[in-house]
Amino acid sequence: MKRWKYVVAALMFLTMHPVAVHAQTLKIGLVDFQKALNDVEEGKRAKASLKAQFEQKQNALTAKQDALKGLKDQLETQRTTLNPDAMKAKEAEYRDKFLDLQKTLTQFRSEIATKEAEMTQNIIVKMRGIVQGVGQKGGYNLIFESSQDAVLYAPGATDLTAQVVSAYNSGAPAAAPK
Repeated sequence: MKRWKYVVAALMFLTMHPVAVHAQTLKIGLVDFQKALNDVEEGKRAKASLKAQFEQKQNALTAKQDALKGLKDQLETQRTTLNPDAMKAKEAEYRDKFLDLQKTLTQFRSEIATKEAEMTQNIIVKMRGIVQGVGQKGGYNLIFESSQDAVLYAPGATDLTAQVVSAYNSGAPAAAPK
């Protein structure tokens, strides 16, 4: 029973305390990092570079697939004319090239993912500093990242994404990390 009295007293104190009044005037902002990453000029250049690298790798994969298809067609047409040893050798060659294609595909996917992470990491680090600067200049108490579905409801929150993109593209200095 005594605990409840203390809890009620503490709640009453907090509701009358100036901190509680200040909490009602919180200024909250939202930034969609995914959208900002796609909209900043450096992000667009990184995306274009990745696309070019992907297309180059895709062309190499297509060439390997075409060679594999040609070998398969050759196997099918020569199946009745080749002796069993020659047929086994052709099948082994086909299997080796198929496995090589699979290995190359996995390697290309890994390389593209790694390259994308490298390119976006620097942009995100700089963007975080810019968000801090925008928050400080705008007097925001909290700024949430909205593209990760962490913010489900935020009435009265201001979307700062366009402002962050503009500051990033203009070369605004990032705030020093805290």
